[in-house]
Order: sequence, then structure tokens, then C-alpha cells
Amino acid sequence: MSSSIIQQRSFPPLTTRNKSQHHDGPSVDVYSAGDSVAGGREYNEDRYHRCDESQFYLVVDGMGGHRGGALASQIAVETIPQVWSHCIGSQTPSIDRIQSTFHEAVLSASSEMSAIAVAHPGYDRMGCTLGAAIIIGNRMYFTNVGDCRVYLLRGNSLSLLTKDQTLVQGMVDSAILTASQAKTHRWRHIVTNSVSAQGLQQPPTLKSIEIQPRDRVLVTSDGMSDELSRAEIEQIMVRCDGVQDCVNQLIKESEHRNARDNVTCVVLEI
Repeated sequence: MSSSIIQQRSFPPLTTRNKSQHHDGPSVDVYSAGDSVAGGREYNEDRYHRCDESQFYLVVDGMGGHRGGALASQIAVETIPQVWSHCIGSQTPSIDRIQSTFHEAVLSASSEMSAIAVAHPGYDRMGCTLGAAIIIGNRMYFTNVGDCRVYLLRGNSLSLLTKDQTLVQGMVDSAILTASQAKTHRWRHIVTNSVSAQGLQQPPTLKSIEIQPRDRVLVTSDGMSDELSRAEIEQIMVRCDGVQDCVNQLIKESEHRNARDNVTCVVLEI
């Protein structure tokens, strides 16, 4: 297998601005920026995709050893946006079409991982978690698989839009653990859903919210949320001048905490 497959992709310039050109109806201008660093790991298994033309944003966190994780992430950031753009069409899609198209895109990535694992059994444990945000008209559709997250900053208030799909979150939901206990639990990194060579445990469910001017959205891997609390992320995003400054400061502060994992984020502003 060519080693070039698992090298981190070359991303476009970090900050761009564009208006969606693919759907009828209301459209919005979006600025975005992103970055990914190895953090406390020797290898970076995270990847991200951001496209202000299609207004599709994705952060992916690989699993399955550094080669398998990197390859799974690479497959996801290339396959999911490509299938989405090919299948979604130019007319404003229905909610059902948005959901089914995203599901198809994720399944395509999983199928590609499975095919590689069949041919190369050493990759049979490859997989990834993800967080996604998609702007269509005046709404943002978002989801996560595993423990990547999507946050919304509106005014000076930051909200976590997604729920972690992890063992400890299930224990919190069942009142076995408190949220505080979950943060330091030894099983906190065990995910209950992923995009992998074995398929999906649960299909991703897109939710949506109406967006407003000056909203800021953060899509991040767990390498950042492990180090920074919601309140700390909020403080940084409120004081930053723009999306690139947000990305720089969030990554910098995570690294200052001696981040144990790869740290990746995309920030967009309406």
C-alpha cells in the first residue's frame, strides 16, 4: 500500500470566505479556519475538511494504531465530502434528503475502510470518530459520531450541541456517574460509536439549528475538549478577533495544558 495514502492531506489556505453556491433559497457568508497538531502524540491521526463554497465542515479523529487511524481519517475526510457534494444536488434539499445523503456518505467511508481491511488484515481495526457542521440556507445541520464535538457561540454564551457517544456518557445518562466523575473516569475514552472497517454501531443523526449573524461554530476532536472546559473554550472564543485567532488560541491553550492527544479544530463564523 502506498505510504502516500496515509500522509496528512495538504489543506487549502487556513482562512477563506465564501457564499454557498449549491443551493437555492437564503444563503449566508461564512468565514472559516482550521488547524491540526500532534499534541502529546508522536503521530497525528486527526484530519479535518473545510470548504466555504459547499459550507461543509468536518473534523475526524482516527483510531486503530497510528497507521490505521491516520488512514481511516484520511478516507473519511476525502470520501464523506466527495459523496455529499456528488449526491446532495443543486436544489435546496429536504430534511430527509439531507439525512440520507450524509448517512450514505458516512457509509461509503466505512465501506472503503472495510475493503482495505479485507485486502490488508493489519488494518482491520481502523476507524474514526467525527464531528460535522453543514450550512444549508439559514440553518446549520450538525452531528457527531463518537466523542468529537460541535459547539455554538451565540453572543457571549457557548453551548455544546452534540452529546458524546461514549461509555461514560451512557453511565451519566443512566445516573451511574455524575458529569464530574465522568471527566476523570478511566473509561472516558471508550467510544460506543465510530466509523470503522466493521461498519457503524449507530447511524449518524443530523440535528439542525437556525443560524444568526455573528454566530461562531467550533467543531473539534476530543484532544481539545479533554484539556479545556466549556467555560474556558467560551472565554477564548468570546475574546478572539476572528476565526483564525480563535483557532490559534484554542490550539495554543490546549498545548499549554500538555495535551495528551492530537488536537484539531475548525471554527466558522456566520
